[in-house]
Amino acid sequence: MKQTIIIIFLMLSIVAAEGQSKKRGRVKRKYRNVEQANEQLPQVIFRGLVRDIDKNPVEGASVEIEGISRLVHTNEFGEFMLSYLPTGRLRLIITCLGYRNKIVDYVVQAGFNDHYFTLEREPASLPTEIATTQNREQQVSDIPAAVSVATRSQAADLGIIDFSELAVWEPAFQFENLGAGKAGFPIHGANGNSGFPGLSPSVAVFSDQVPVSQPGGFSSELFDMERVEVLKGPQNVLFGRNALNGAVHFISKKPKDELGGYVSVGVGNYSNKEVQAAVNYPLIEDMLFVRAGGIFRDRNGYVENSSGGMLNGKNVLGGRFSVRFNPAWNHVIDLQLNYQKSDEPGTAFMNKWMPNEDGESGLFNYRASLNRGEELGSEAERMDATLTYRFLRDEHNYWTSVTSFRKNNTAASWDADGTSFPALEMDKETNTELFYQEVRYNFSLRSRSNGSFGLNYFQEKGNISQTLFSNDELIYDLSSASANFFTPEQSRFPDYQQSTDSVPVADLPFSENHSEAHFDQRKTQSAQAFLHYTYQWRRSLFFTLGASAVYDRLQLNPESEFLDGETSSIGKFSGAAPNLLYKPVLEQELKKNSLSFTGQAGITYRRNENFNFYLNAARGRKPQILQFTWDGNPLITSAEIVYSGEAGWKTIIKKRVFWEVNGFYRRHLDVQTLQWGGEPGTALLAANEKATSYGAETGLKVAVIPGLDVFGNYAWMQSAFDSTGVDGEDFRYADNSFARAPEHSFLAGFSGKLNVARTMRIFVRPWYAWQSHFWFTESNTSGLEQPAYGILNVNFGIEIADPDLVLSVYGTNLLEEKYSASAGHWGGQFGMPTFAPGPPRVLGAKLTWKF
Repeated sequence: MKQTIIIIFLMLSIVAAEGQSKKRGRVKRKYRNVEQANEQLPQVIFRGLVRDIDKNPVEGASVEIEGISRLVHTNEFGEFMLSYLPTGRLRLIITCLGYRNKIVDYVVQAGFNDHYFTLEREPASLPTEIATTQNREQQVSDIPAAVSVATRSQAADLGIIDFSELAVWEPAFQFENLGAGKAGFPIHGANGNSGFPGLSPSVAVFSDQVPVSQPGGFSSELFDMERVEVLKGPQNVLFGRNALNGAVHFISKKPKDELGGYVSVGVGNYSNKEVQAAVNYPLIEDMLFVRAGGIFRDRNGYVENSSGGMLNGKNVLGGRFSVRFNPAWNHVIDLQLNYQKSDEPGTAFMNKWMPNEDGESGLFNYRASLNRGEELGSEAERMDATLTYRFLRDEHNYWTSVTSFRKNNTAASWDADGTSFPALEMDKETNTELFYQEVRYNFSLRSRSNGSFGLNYFQEKGNISQTLFSNDELIYDLSSASANFFTPEQSRFPDYQQSTDSVPVADLPFSENHSEAHFDQRKTQSAQAFLHYTYQWRRSLFFTLGASAVYDRLQLNPESEFLDGETSSIGKFSGAAPNLLYKPVLEQELKKNSLSFTGQAGITYRRNENFNFYLNAARGRKPQILQFTWDGNPLITSAEIVYSGEAGWKTIIKKRVFWEVNGFYRRHLDVQTLQWGGEPGTALLAANEKATSYGAETGLKVAVIPGLDVFGNYAWMQSAFDSTGVDGEDFRYADNSFARAPEHSFLAGFSGKLNVARTMRIFVRPWYAWQSHFWFTESNTSGLEQPAYGILNVNFGIEIADPDLVLSVYGTNLLEEKYSASAGHWGGQFGMPTFAPGPPRVLGAKLTWKF
């Protein structure tokens, strides 16, 4: 107890430092020299401010002293500090991709030394890409890991308005959106959630430093974003419990001390209408700024439903309000409020083997025959508030507190059998509340040890209500029809091939109309302590260590009931009778507490600012899953463990070429996979498998001449399940590949600009993305697969300098490639899997005014 009181007292003493008033933009300050009293020699500190020629701060620039092991990066405000320097003449080197190197000889004296630096743009160079994946601003080229960034300007240049389009940009990365906030982010495969993206996520999703609730908490609209960061490989140390395969971080625009904004209006085929706008306004100079923005997007669906209505459409309305308050130079307070509401038509889950009411089968006539017509659809309402407070001791040593509350309400109705027959229909409502608190300290010791440590607490409460309407006779007819594909061992019940209009055999008296309900109350509490640390051992050699400890408290309260109709005969085969899916049970309770550890280590050789080579090792973990079996018994799915090793390099050639290569090898234990058999004692997920995956990626960006950039990437991956599971028993998926894991994928494109007048230029930016064959499920069942396909997109138009106008015309999937966006789903549990067709050719135009 005494130790706890002493630790709390010391932390309060550190935080209690009093802020001083300061004019922003001025470098010289009066800092408390807390270390000088303990030093026999006077402290030597160099502080600087790095800006471009327009006096905008340059964040993430690397600053080092030639011949001395000191390297830091400028912070969000373009500021840096180097400490424990020798006196005398030193050479400072400041580098940032997109700018000319700055080399300054400076006579450093004892005490504080301050200087301004201005970086000039290269006439033909690549754009600056900054990421905060290590909780501090860095150039992507300086981060020793597989990290990529898509900025708002890059997305606008390519005509990207939705995250599903942006996901194609990244190799070995896919995006699965099933509406009502249900989204999956497969990176190097999608074990355990393909077709069920809200279940058991393997990739952590963050928005402005806060984890996004699953399911129901995600919107694919890219609205007033600063950038999107994508990290690959285990990232549990800094991104928490779900970051087994990677993390995705959405970072929105923050208020600044300037007046400005934009208005964008767009139209397109399928009656697409879009309006986006944002305005930034300084209320009090250098102290109080606000930013407000909104989005409206409405688009008809591209799949016609013969029962009425259109499917796979958009209808979104949302807004964001942000405030930044700087009461003193070392206090930064950010408040952000978000609200978004969507009311969208249903998702076209289609059975591609069974004909629609017009007698046509397949997906790509974009005509479905699903029951309930315009009743199909989804509604979602999301709101959140996030308060971030930073207390700066200096440029690189500061406390950060992030407090957030989020609330999501969603409702969805869909035809789960994908046909005109009323065989299987579902309704689902989800209500979740999330609270998140993190306290973090960023540190820089002697300008050669940089990192962060902290604590966070995550609590999520969710209520899920799912109602099912079924007809056993029709389910049996559809799943055993000669047109279907499922083999007997993958069905929930004995399979007798027959036509869809035949009568079931006498010894299988299937019932007709049936309805049931299933309720889940879930509560997740998670506390994490973490440390991430990079030490510069020599001028060119860096060591990185990271560790986290997570204490989870999981609770599940399920309840199932028989609602109406006849007893389900099919439910007898899984032990769920008289229900079809889950056996009727009164509310039960299942709890599980666990303590787990993850870690990472790495070594980086930095020859100079233009070349980095790195080796990393990590242990990742995906949490246990609480479930109940089809016959109503509790089941705890084991936590999935991944041991990962990676190596790679990043190199810059004359500021005009950026080339990166990354290779990885991973060993997977207790892999969480979907189960399709439905035997008694089993549940939707199992986790006793072992697997191996390995691969390599490379990316290239080249600024050929002023106004012409080319870019491309390529990924190769192999994955296979072992022949036996962790328990030593034979595994049914032996030698199968991971779901949604193509062996090859690549992207290529260019961006060209040509001046046609003093204040006008035209631009064209085409790009093509291709993926090889992949499976939609770990079962690798013939038919549940996507053949190789490629998508061609283009964005072209006119830019006018005064006023700042951009008129663009865009097209996606110009070659009208036929592909499935997802497959399997609940229908697959009963031998009648459904498919969601990918969008056809989409055309549109947009006018954007910046002020």
